Amino acid sequence: MVRYLTDREVIFINAAVIKRYTPEEQIGVKDTNMLFSAIERPKQTVFGKDAYPTIWLKAAALYASISQNHAFHNGNKRTSFACMKQFLWVNGYQFKASQKEAEDYTVYLVVKKPEIEDIADWIEKHIEPR
Repeated sequence: MVRYLTDREVIFINAAVIKRYTPEEQIGVKDTNMLFSAIERPKQTVFGKDAYPTIWLKAAALYASISQNHAFHNGNKRTSFACMKQFLWVNGYQFKASQKEAEDYTVYLVVKKPEIEDIADWIEKHIEPR
């Protein structure tokens, strides 16, 4: 059974990344609807079937949605990456990529908006069971 992140966990992760890297920035949710949309996206079904049937597709949906929805005042890209890693962790996987590669891909994700399948492929190449 898949373990999804809660809104409280995602909000906590956002606050934690801001406090750690840019404590002068405003912390908090800017758009609650966009936040809930991002958190719920990996759970979506189409005609009773998972829209994102694999763990890496679900992780990709969460990662893309948090980074692109801009639900937080600040730290959306950092939060999206941290949430994707945490989602994989609580579901038995460890994400392994260099910090530079992760930063570059996260910026690419926001700027170029690749297909979810492409994001999932990138994630799948960088995970291993823990």
